Amino acid sequence: MTKHAFITGIGHRLGYYLACQLLANGYTVSGHYHQERPSVELLRAQGVNLLQADFCQASSVKALIEELSKIKQLDVLIHNASAFFPNQSDPWRQAEDLTKLVAVHMQVPLLITEVLKETLANSDNGCIVAMTDIYVHHPNEQYSAYCASKSGLDSLMQSYARLLAPKVRVNCIEPGPILFLPEHVEAHRQQVMQQTLLHREGGLEPIWQTLLMILQNQFLTGARIAVDGGRSVAKL
Repeated sequence: MTKHAFITGIGHRLGYYLACQLLANGYTVSGHYHQERPSVELLRAQGVNLLQADFCQASSVKALIEELSKIKQLDVLIHNASAFFPNQSDPWRQAEDLTKLVAVHMQVPLLITEVLKETLANSDNGCIVAMTDIYVHHPNEQYSAYCASKSGLDSLMQSYARLLAPKVRVNCIEPGPILFLPEHVEAHRQQVMQQTLLHREGGLEPIWQTLLMILQNQFLTGARIAVDGGRSVAKL
């Protein structure tokens, strides 16, 4: 039977790249996206079943969970959807950002995992992979709410590794500087690369290589794998 993978945040950057790699490796792929992009249309053209949802809107999340409850076969669940906000000077705005980040990184992943855990348990190699961050262990004081919510996702996945064993494996990938955002200026990029032992941007391929290893290694669960060019052991 063809393996089926579901990816959140499938329409952009890493999510899109992983979807293409899984398709090329014979998987049936479906996923969640937040907003329409050319990449979303490209995935549709390849037969990917797509569900739109705003993780910060309760009605949208409820509709997504209802659709996910209809999935009959699933082998891989990838929690990839993410939001990224710097600290706000206004504490009320900072608190609002934290609410959004918790929804994206913790609340909705919990709901999705709960609705799909039995289906994953029926697979002969059910696997959940969450994209967390090296800042789980080394919080960046300029991104306090982001780091806190990603740490919550990490803790949530560690709990699920225990709860769902031995039928479902649960692991985390902790990306470092794999792909700078368009708004990152050159000075920032150079500073980050100098603080990374390999002195370069990683690209998306190392994340795919790590995901593939997790999928193939059936004696791996509860792991946190940093893919960061050595940044987490350098001075951040």
